[in-house]
Amino acid sequence: MPNLGLNIDAVTAFSYIGKTVLVELVWNDDPEPLWRFKHIVGIVLPVSGIFENAYFMTMDTNGLDPFPNEMFFENIRTIRVMQYRDRHGSGNVLGCIAHPNSAESGDALPARRNSSTVPSNGSTGAAHP
Repeated sequence: MPNLGLNIDAVTAFSYIGKTVLVELVWNDDPEPLWRFKHIVGIVLPVSGIFENAYFMTMDTNGLDPFPNEMFFENIRTIRVMQYRDRHGSGNVLGCIAHPNSAESGDALPARRNSSTVPSNGSTGAAHP
């Protein structure tokens, strides 16, 4: 199986430092990719004749690892910088997704309006699926 890994230059690699990324990791002897969120905290560049493989120094986003781990460029098929992280740990990779405007709002309206519990604008204050 050919190497499907990342081939980037030093300037691009340095631009990932300090970022949270979503990466797809692959190995030549394993057909299933592995997706992970990582914090990039550093990089190690190849040195001809000494060490030929570049890698990122990463920390897991769960904050449980005391030390950085290596993530070799050759094992990265896809890498995307997260635009933000919310308090639940999910992230937005692609930014906002545009939704087409529909003629109907799709909101459920209450059966009665202008009562003591339902204002005249039809809002109950609760979310409706």
